[in-house]
Amino acid sequence: MEEFLYEIENLSIRPRKRLLRGGKGHHRGSGFGNSMDFYGHRQYTVGDDIKKVDWKAYLRTEDFYVKEFIEDKQLNVNIILDNSKSMDFGNPKKWEISKMISLGIGYITLKQMDILNVFTINDGIDCVLDNIKGKDSIYKLIEVLSKIEPKGKTDFTQIWNLESIKPGITFIISDFFGDSLDSFMDYLYLQRNEIISIHILDILEIQPEFEEELKLIDMETKDVRRVKIDRNVREKYLKKIHDFIEKCKNICEAREAFHVFALTNTSPKEILARSLGGV
Repeated sequence: MEEFLYEIENLSIRPRKRLLRGGKGHHRGSGFGNSMDFYGHRQYTVGDDIKKVDWKAYLRTEDFYVKEFIEDKQLNVNIILDNSKSMDFGNPKKWEISKMISLGIGYITLKQMDILNVFTINDGIDCVLDNIKGKDSIYKLIEVLSKIEPKGKTDFTQIWNLESIKPGITFIISDFFGDSLDSFMDYLYLQRNEIISIHILDILEIQPEFEEELKLIDMETKDVRRVKIDRNVREKYLKKIHDFIEKCKNICEAREAFHVFALTNTSPKEILARSLGGV
């Protein structure tokens, strides 16, 4: 874990749009403040701080102007982590890769002095960390992630049970094996979030090792089905999983999400770097 955190030390999370609210931090806001990032001039009005008067401009124009600067803002970073039972599959498991990516996002957020919120979703949705900040909070994040176990099935409509989610950058990490992904993404989009969707699958889910007969067990519902495998079944499966991956991508990108697809045999560092490249 320490090696992973060292590898991502130089990564950063940056918003694509000006932030609308928040305390002082390291990102451009929509208001004006006292940062050193110069924005422009406006004419002096009664009540303005006299220290902000540009006296050089006065000498040129004989009018009073004040300097304005872009106000630094803190960024809200939300992580929604799929902890349904289907994530407990793969080599390495999708769940372990997803937890490591979540740890990386959280570490970068806290190092930047931004605000971190973490949610888990399966057949319910829980806020497991709310409004934490400061680099020392990484130990709380590690502790919380270590106690979460995959269980239940994925119900994306659970997102609507949240009263609200803080506007900012929201990462969703999931295999997307669940209904109503479009409704889930609509909620995040309507909450004015910049969305990064990280779709994690195992290599065996897109290139299975077919045998003549398979006993298939749904990890979430425990339903069992025996299937005889022939060339026709192989082709149907490969087409179906390809269509599923494309459908998830299209749903996310239609809500202006930056979408990343990755397999579990990809390093968490690479997945994280690709995800942040779109922010």
